[in-house]
Amino acid sequence: MQRSSTLYGILGLVLLIFALIDYFAAGGLALIFYVNLIAGAFALVIWATSSRGAIVSAMGERRTRYGANAAIYTLAFIGILVAVNYLSTLHHRRFDLTQEKIYSLSSKTQQILKGLKKPIKFYGFFPGGSSPQARSLYDEYTAMSRLVSYKLVDPDKHPELAEKYKVTVMNTTHIQYGGEKGQGTNVTDLTEQALTSAIARVTRSSTKVSYFLVGHGEPDTQDAQGPGGFGVLRKSMEGEGFQVRTLLLASQPAVPKDCNLLIIAGPKKLLVPHEIDAIDAYLKQGGRAIVMLRPQPPDGSVNEDALAKMLAGWGVAVGDNVVVDQVLRLFAGPALGLNPLVDTYGAHPITQSFLHRTVFPMTRTVAPEPNLKRGLTVTKLALTSSTSWAETDLVSLFEHQRASLGPGDQKGPVAVAVAVDGDNSVLAWGKGEVRMVVFGDTEFADNQYLDDFYNRDFFMNSADWLVGEASAISIRPRTLRASHFSLTVNQFAIIFILSVLLLPELLLITGIAVWWSRRT
Repeated sequence: MQRSSTLYGILGLVLLIFALIDYFAAGGLALIFYVNLIAGAFALVIWATSSRGAIVSAMGERRTRYGANAAIYTLAFIGILVAVNYLSTLHHRRFDLTQEKIYSLSSKTQQILKGLKKPIKFYGFFPGGSSPQARSLYDEYTAMSRLVSYKLVDPDKHPELAEKYKVTVMNTTHIQYGGEKGQGTNVTDLTEQALTSAIARVTRSSTKVSYFLVGHGEPDTQDAQGPGGFGVLRKSMEGEGFQVRTLLLASQPAVPKDCNLLIIAGPKKLLVPHEIDAIDAYLKQGGRAIVMLRPQPPDGSVNEDALAKMLAGWGVAVGDNVVVDQVLRLFAGPALGLNPLVDTYGAHPITQSFLHRTVFPMTRTVAPEPNLKRGLTVTKLALTSSTSWAETDLVSLFEHQRASLGPGDQKGPVAVAVAVDGDNSVLAWGKGEVRMVVFGDTEFADNQYLDDFYNRDFFMNSADWLVGEASAISIRPRTLRASHFSLTVNQFAIIFILSVLLLPELLLITGIAVWWSRRT
């Protein structure tokens, strides 16, 4: 009887402990809580009534004192854990150990938040005024800056706020900067990229105007669906305060005076002399430009000779080639690749602390001319790997899909992007400082490749440097984030009890019963 009563006592303690855990940690699911509580109390009553004499005699034994000391130490340890958890709620610290820091705000977002001069508030309009995903994302912003706050709003209960902030659809975030009299904007995408871009818009004091040259087969800036469109790039630029416009220079006397950045994106047809002269004149007055090129296949479908000749006058040598790199395929050995990866960068403000990979599909080489004019500086920005080379036999490459390193080819690393910085007064060409970034590739910035690796950051860093905003150069929010699985409170409680409480409890009780049966 003594052994059986002891077993009842052990099982009673186990049941009561799990009842307490269920009550405090899992919201107290009624059925499991009461079953554990009643069964545990009943087992302890049986143990106490059948072992009353043993309890009295055991009070004076040495092992009882040791047991009491162990219990005190255990309670002290639990108290320390509770105190540590309480302090952690007062002084919140987060550590993101994932390789890509998917649970942390990007350096671009942190830079913008640290530079806030006025308070900013998020108004999240969600059904029922609740959204765990929005709260989690907003909390990341508020943890980074004390000037950021938020409020979740049920538009059905507060239609006056929805009307005030011109919110017409659910799941919209209104961002208000500088109080009620400040600037505001609405965002329908609940992503870090969308929120950070909106903050950049409302906090920017000036507007930057960018013109895309059109009329020569350039990518469409309105096409956000096709792989070769530039719609995603346009949205990225608009998210950082650029006004994106198009320019048919063939029908204009000159580049517009309000142009802060001229983008020449892979023209397929030859630019006429008037356009070349207008672009050259714009640069000689301190203009800023991004030039993206394409390889010229033997069939003549792309002709950029006039543009390449103009770039040569600015110290940029454009290669009539295609960069080929070797790639390793599992169980297949090395093969030729026309999408060379870049992880080597020159010393320049654009690439400062930039240690990430970019990809340049179908690119030609661009490099500094050997004898630069006084007043010109041309810096290699991006270089391919040592296994690459610049293939000059374009007939074999395009018509027969064959390439090999020949005597006329340039062995890698080769440059596929350069930055030009010039003083027009020293050059005696005009006035002001000219800046230009030349890419040997156009596809790296289209819808298909812009968000591959860190292409978007590389392009936007270039644009920021060109317009004189070096402080904006950073790594932007990733468009791919960690997946989230949403549960209601009751669903979470059920899963927690079944997986964390009930299953371990049954295993523990079964183990105790088996152990006890073997002892007896």
